[in-house]
Amino acid sequence: MILLMNIIIALVGFIGIIVAKKLSSQTEMVDFKNHFLILGIKVVFISAIISIFCLSTEKNTHALFILTGILNLIVFHFIEAFATQKVLINNRNLNA
Repeated sequence: MILLMNIIIALVGFIGIIVAKKLSSQTEMVDFKNHFLILGIKVVFISAIISIFCLSTEKNTHALFILTGILNLIVFHFIEAFATQKVLINNRNLNA
């Protein structure tokens, strides 16, 4: 059950990476508002997925579902950041 939930969350995270790459490559002015919007949508969907799985399981596994789901969200958010950081740095003309 935990594996199924994390696969679904990974798919949501992968879709977020694809959307962020498309937004960063299509628009000239890449702003952090786009990334906050994507993060907000992912947090809402992932928390809904976690809560659905928590409602259908026993109480002693809720913490495990929540921790693995949030860890999955964090990992995919960092992958998204690494995938779009060059575009963000180049569009803002920063020397980093």
